Amino acid sequence: MAETLSADFDATLEEMAEVAMAAADTIEAWGKAQLRNDTEAALGPRVARTWRSRVYPNRGSKASIAPSVTWWSNAPHIVRAFSEATTIRAGTGKYLALPTENAPQSGYSFGQSGRMRRTRSAALVAAERRYGRLRAVKVPGKDMILLVADKVQKNKRGYGPASARTLKGGREENGVVMFVLLPQITTRKLIDPQGISDAIGREGLDRFAAAFKDITQRRFGIGES
Repeated sequence: MAETLSADFDATLEEMAEVAMAAADTIEAWGKAQLRNDTEAALGPRVARTWRSRVYPNRGSKASIAPSVTWWSNAPHIVRAFSEATTIRAGTGKYLALPTENAPQSGYSFGQSGRMRRTRSAALVAAERRYGRLRAVKVPGKDMILLVADKVQKNKRGYGPASARTLKGGREENGVVMFVLLPQITTRKLIDPQGISDAIGREGLDRFAAAFKDITQRRFGIGES
């Protein structure tokens, strides 16, 4: 009798461990989807895809009755900057160069640490290669400078140098703002990873509790009305 109970108990623990691992896998995927959706809505798909997740112990190891799940971003500095109000100041230069929608979308990349490299010189070089020398315009009464392009025209891909025909007809645009130079900026809170983390925790507890309740009811009749 004792051996039977012991074998049944061991089998129950093994089943509970498998169920716990399955629930952890589900929570891992669900939580990552929540984090990516929240981030993509505010910062776009590129930053959203930096979210990663993992279940411990890894699949292939012995199932655990108490698995753990972790989520992290490969762009932690960006996530931190937009999950709270943060002031970003110019580093080695006097100003931060903030590209407008008119500027070439280049000069920004992710480092191995997850930090977004602000390669301002590369962005400015790319812009001047396309539009020619940018003109600096000081904004009266503010510590702000606009870098604008002259003699340009709009096309399907954005702005480009005005053609000879456009120049001859006087239809070129001047003073199109490409960059805004500021000594510092303060980001707004746009994403809420902590709030999602709390929701993931609640969801995980609910899923684990429901799974264990189902096992104990089936094996021992505990909790049946």
